Amino acid sequence: MHDAFFRVPVTVELPNGELRRLSSASEAAILLMEKWPEEHGSRYRDALRACTGSLTSEEEVENARQAFLAAAEEAGLTVQGVHDNEDAPSPRSIEQPKSSYIVDEKRRDRGHREEQEDFLIRFLARETGITEAQARELIDMVGTDRGSLLREARILKAQR
Repeated sequence: MHDAFFRVPVTVELPNGELRRLSSASEAAILLMEKWPEEHGSRYRDALRACTGSLTSEEEVENARQAFLAAAEEAGLTVQGVHDNEDAPSPRSIEQPKSSYIVDEKRRDRGHREEQEDFLIRFLARETGITEAQARELIDMVGTDRGSLLREARILKAQR
């Protein structure tokens, strides 16, 4: 699976003046669900769908980033980091010893898995009304397929 980190991070100023630096689609989705201004337009829904979807290519990650930027514009939020700096080296092109690169990749992959699981836990709790502990148990039992998780979470909520 391709990690969902933005090639160019985005910094958003929220209505309360707080600055949030977003490096991934998961971080953008969490901000959309937890800190977004009250008005939710069509671009908000598009961005939430894009950032919570299955992102398997760099193009899909960039599309999610662009959808988030459109939603921020719609909400009237100030955004920094909109344009890619073509002269800046990509994180993967910087020369470093192979062993260091492998360790960095493993650390990044582990961090990404933890970030994705944390996002799924919050997403399930918010969308279905189950607790975060219940969501964590479902992920341990079912895996990370969102369709299966949503179905099981709704069943669990209906039983209680």
